[in-house]
Amino acid sequence: MFEGKASDGIFQPIMVVKVEGDKVTIDINHPLAGIALNFDIKVVSVREATKEELERGHSHDGDGHSH
Repeated sequence: MFEGKASDGIFQPIMVVKVEGDKVTIDINHPLAGIALNFDIKVVSVREATKEELERGHSHDGDGHSH
């Protein structure tokens, strides 16, 4: 397994799944792709959405947001 940089600059894991002669098969899915995940969470606070969040249709953390 190694890491590559996508065209958007984000690093992503790359797993070599098969080597046959000079041909290599890789998998760039997230390591947890296809696995059912269960979370036990507790909501500790709720706030009103900002005007920008309502306009864009999604929330932002304290540092803004990135897409």
